[in-house]
Amino acid sequence: MRDHSPYSFYVRNAVVAIKQQLDKYPLKYKTCSELIEQTTTVNRRILEKAFRYEYGFRIKEYQVRQRLVVAKMYLLDGMPLKRVAAKCLYSSQSAFCRAFKKAYSMTPTDWLRK
Repeated sequence: MRDHSPYSFYVRNAVVAIKQQLDKYPLKYKTCSELIEQTTTVNRRILEKAFRYEYGFRIKEYQVRQRLVVAKMYLLDGMPLKRVAAKCLYSSQSAFCRAFKKAYSMTPTDWLRK
């Protein structure tokens, strides 16, 4: 975290709590709203701005990145794409493949070949 933040101590602590939840449990929360509701009482708009200020990503972007890190581990273990998509809380295999390609500029299959 940055030393000189325009956000209060309370908001900064909420941001840290959100990030810790996403780092520790990347597959626990299906939506960003669920995560925020169960973690803090800080206003969502303020929390989103503070999170982006501190870490350079919106909360949802960070959440997706953390899920994709777990997905890569599942893929390396030989798990089928459809099962990886379901375990990583995607509504379909194609939704998972789109998110993966957006983040890594290649499909999961291409990534596995490399």
